[in-house]
Formats: sequence, C-alpha cells, structure tokens
Amino acid sequence: MLQEIKKENEHIDFELYRFVFETAVEIFEEIFETSKRFPREKVFLIDQVRRHSKLVCINLAEAWRAKKDKNIFMDKISEAAQEASRVQNCLKFAVRCKFIGNDVFKKLDSKYEDIFEMLCDGVRS
Repeated sequence: MLQEIKKENEHIDFELYRFVFETAVEIFEEIFETSKRFPREKVFLIDQVRRHSKLVCINLAEAWRAKKDKNIFMDKISEAAQEASRVQNCLKFAVRCKFIGNDVFKKLDSKYEDIFEMLCDGVRS
C-alpha cells in the first residue's frame, strides 16, 4: 500500500515538474526569438523572465530531493512559488513595455497562474 502511494506521489511530482519545465522551455523559445531584435539595454528584463522560470524548476527539483525533511521541502516549494510569482511580474513589465505581445503574455501568464496555484497547494498540504 505504501509503495502504491509513493508511486502515485512520484507521478504527480513528475507531472508538475514536467509542466513547469516545458513552460520554462516555452518561455525561452518564445521570448528568445523576440529578444534577438532588442537593443542590449532592453534584454535585461527578458533575461529575468528566463532566469526566474528556470529557478522555478530548480527549486522544485531540490524540493523533491529533500522530501524526507518536511521543513526543507516546504521551503523549496515556497521558493519555487516565489519564483513563479516573479515570472508573472516580469511578464507584466515585458508586455507593458511592448517587449512581448499580448497573446504571448496571456498564454504564459495563464500557465504561471496554474503553476503558482499548484505550488501553493503543495505548501498548504
């Protein structure tokens, strides 16, 4: 029974990580092409979006490695949620400054809203 529960949790964990990872890759691909045309001084914000999206994945991976220690696990999940929030804020600045289109913003912001909710659910449970 315990083995079945553990397998189920690993599947859920993997699905969440896969979603976060694929969204980070999507950010890199979508925004990288756009940012190639930017002057150097405008690239900083786009780099921040990409950086924070990768940090969501990194913190999530570290959380699962530290699952046995509930305090470390919760801390890393919380850090991942904070990074997801940072991605959303950077995306808001990027669309407002017309670095990315509204359609790209809506699609990515929606995904990060889902990620943020899943991560916050992980902190509460």
